[in-house]
Amino acid sequence: MLNSAITGPALMVDIGNSNIVCAIFEQDNLKIRYRFETDATYSAEDYFSLFQQKVHHYEIAQFKYVAMCSVVPKVHDIWREMIMQHSEAKIYDINGLSKLGLRYLIKDPAEVGPDLVANAFGAWKKYSGSTLVVDLGTATTIQLIDSEGLYAGVIIAPGVKTAANHLFEKAAMLKNVVLKAPKQLLGNCTTDALLSGIITGHALMLRGFISEIKVNYSQYGPFKVILTGGLASIIAPMCAADYVVDQNLTLEGLYLAMNALIQNES
Repeated sequence: MLNSAITGPALMVDIGNSNIVCAIFEQDNLKIRYRFETDATYSAEDYFSLFQQKVHHYEIAQFKYVAMCSVVPKVHDIWREMIMQHSEAKIYDINGLSKLGLRYLIKDPAEVGPDLVANAFGAWKKYSGSTLVVDLGTATTIQLIDSEGLYAGVIIAPGVKTAANHLFEKAAMLKNVVLKAPKQLLGNCTTDALLSGIITGHALMLRGFISEIKVNYSQYGPFKVILTGGLASIIAPMCAADYVVDQNLTLEGLYLAMNALIQNES
């Protein structure tokens, strides 16, 4: 992926509203990833115990470098406390103020979500040309990053599961369904009708946004569409003719960003 000066394992931590995803890199390669539930009631010791239970081959003390991006400040502070208590790792918090070479049209880059920064930087460094990065998480986000590292802006919409859960909460006669690609556009039972509305509806929204971006921001084109997040593999085939599914974009973006900051220090 790149040539870096980092030796030994490095820990990447992506703290989202629903899940915390960790990845361990060695010799610039992602070796393994783990997922934890995001719970603001957990203490640093609670998360340390969970980490040690899941991560059998590594100790927190082994990591000399840790990079984090978080959209949950309280949980970020708890994880930072846990890492500082159990290691001497240097921690890099990746956010809109990180000196990564990205340029923002947004007046205050601090407003850009840290996960969005990791995605944007990862897309800029991993793919040639301009990219539209679609992240299907608790929120669905669409970012435009041009070939020169210009962050032109972002769209934020309710995520697939977020919208679906709200529907199930408000409609007494509709039951939760396992999210998957629908068999056809028009459903002939409640489950198929819901899947079309939830999955196909979200894909059509994305197709509409992508089409409008290509028209209204043609000066940055052509674009490569990158999809990441839990439902990316299901939604991607319905979204665009030319797309890439990259489930490790945020984690690799974190690693690339951390390397850039380390190199800037040297």
